[in-house]
Amino acid sequence: MSNVILEPACESADRSRNGRDPIGRQSNALGESVRQFGPGLLGILHVPPAGVGTRAAVVLMNAGLVHRIGPFRGYVLLARALAAHGFAVLRFDQGGLGDSAASTRGSTERRRVEMDAAIEMLRSETGTDRFIVGGICSGADDAFLLAVLDPRISGVILLDGLAYRTPGFWLRHLVRKLRAPHAWRTLQRHHWLPGLDLYREHPARSAAVQQLQRLVERDVRILFVFTSGSSHYFNHHGQLRAGLGNAAAAAQVTLEHWPDCDHTFFLHCDRQRLQQRVLAWAQSEFPRINAAPIPVARPAP
Repeated sequence: MSNVILEPACESADRSRNGRDPIGRQSNALGESVRQFGPGLLGILHVPPAGVGTRAAVVLMNAGLVHRIGPFRGYVLLARALAAHGFAVLRFDQGGLGDSAASTRGSTERRRVEMDAAIEMLRSETGTDRFIVGGICSGADDAFLLAVLDPRISGVILLDGLAYRTPGFWLRHLVRKLRAPHAWRTLQRHHWLPGLDLYREHPARSAAVQQLQRLVERDVRILFVFTSGSSHYFNHHGQLRAGLGNAAAAAQVTLEHWPDCDHTFFLHCDRQRLQQRVLAWAQSEFPRINAAPIPVARPAP
């Protein structure tokens, strides 16, 4: 567990002893604590402040080979923003990444087993039965796959997630190339980033259309955010419906296209923008439940 020291240091006293931590684990001042669970998995759990309550639990999946902090600590900042407004968040390393033990299971089976362990841990420690999964790039691919496989998942955050090139994509791409300086030279030698798609596990387009339709029929809420990092396969709002069918235009689906934003949210302003948009979406799609009724003044007898 060599990377644990990168996380905020835990307070020396167990908060459960003075009633401040209902989970009964050591936490730092922000309510963040280390969790070991499932088949050798390690993560950081963020819990909402006392009195705020939990709207839902969010699980953030590794972005490529980056461990649980996310690119430029983006997952840490996003988790803190969500936790401050009532969302428990788990940032954990999948098997073989970061501080989690390697797994001998096949890719899909491993993901299912690990997500089951994460959900059961979150359910027991936070009491919520609403779960959102999300991530960047391959983390988004994992989130989509798991949402299709696990009916307990009711929300998905896909940052540069799956999409499919359409005739409209190719036309817009060609027009932009022709308008660019030295277009004729670069057009002849243009090639896609070699091997990039080999690290992604998008289903066949026909399967993805059916899977998205099933998610919408289950009333799963989905947030798509596409940045400049997806420009080699996505370049227009209308492409999502053209590539994934009518379900992509359903009320359960929210789409953002930020071609001015870097794939890893390198700029501080882009990370803030992401936090604000994800938080607004989460608050809108997952309102508080079992809230105390507002007292109504009654006329004097």
